[in-house]
Amino acid sequence: MTRRSDGDYPVDEVARAWLIKMRGEDAGALRGEFEAWLLASADHVEAYRHAERRMSALALLKTSARHGTDHMAERRGRLRSWLPWGAAATAVALLILAFGAGGASVPGQPGTASTARAAEPLVTKRGEIRTFRLADGSHATLDTDSRLEVTLASNDRHIRLTKGRVRLSVARQFIPLQIDAGSGTATANDAELDIGVNEVGTVTMALRRGEAELRPDGKAGTATSLSLGQTLAYRRDGRQQPATGLAASLPPSWPEGWAEYRSIRLGQLIAEANRYAVVPIIIDRASAALEVSGRFHISQTEAFAEQIARLFNLRVEPTADAIHLRRR
Repeated sequence: MTRRSDGDYPVDEVARAWLIKMRGEDAGALRGEFEAWLLASADHVEAYRHAERRMSALALLKTSARHGTDHMAERRGRLRSWLPWGAAATAVALLILAFGAGGASVPGQPGTASTARAAEPLVTKRGEIRTFRLADGSHATLDTDSRLEVTLASNDRHIRLTKGRVRLSVARQFIPLQIDAGSGTATANDAELDIGVNEVGTVTMALRRGEAELRPDGKAGTATSLSLGQTLAYRRDGRQQPATGLAASLPPSWPEGWAEYRSIRLGQLIAEANRYAVVPIIIDRASAALEVSGRFHISQTEAFAEQIARLFNLRVEPTADAIHLRRR
């Protein structure tokens, strides 16, 4: 018997619709409706995870030994079969936007939903991606091993990212939200931003929706208007610098535990995946130098390691303190 979601649409079809919509430009605006749908039924969670697994199977690495350029025609055929399915799912998604607001952890990630109050630090553990609904109506999705300090009052909206990465969906209020990270201060209202602070204190900031201004050297500096899709970076001393490497492109689907790169060394990709790993992945030097591209579910450490091993014909050798990938 086909399971049904709200209305007359099969739950698997609705799950596929949400999978596509939550990887699009409107993901921040739709997150409340998506989380409410997810919490409504265990069938919804199961269907969404099934859709994620199917999507993962299609995210092939074009430079891998098994799925390289020799298989390009085959991959194009698979993508053609995906497109009608995706278009139909997107059409379904337009009909299911009235589920009401809710708060939930990201699917497949540990942790539970919370509502943040004034002067409350929000913290995630290693391997955890968690969404918080702030008291002013904003949402903050914290990446693994991150910390966000929140102060909300009638005349003050103020947060500080001290560690890790956050996606902020800023609700419209009379007073703009002040966002501190490193030495810099940004202000935003009715906007969405990705902000990261790395281990040496370099801050990266990208505007995904709306408008925002940034003063890299604090309130006294000159404000720079952020451009949609552009990533700005500044050092601990407030000096701007080019956003290079991984920082140049904050993956849009990182709140779901995914990363997408046009070209990246396998060693760099594994280092990014190790940010989520309780037991790290270690790869041999020759394999680490390979250039790869594609879409990767890096927050699922063991499954990610197995996928990389299959695609590059590597051995997986787990030990007590690491998962080793070695050439056969």
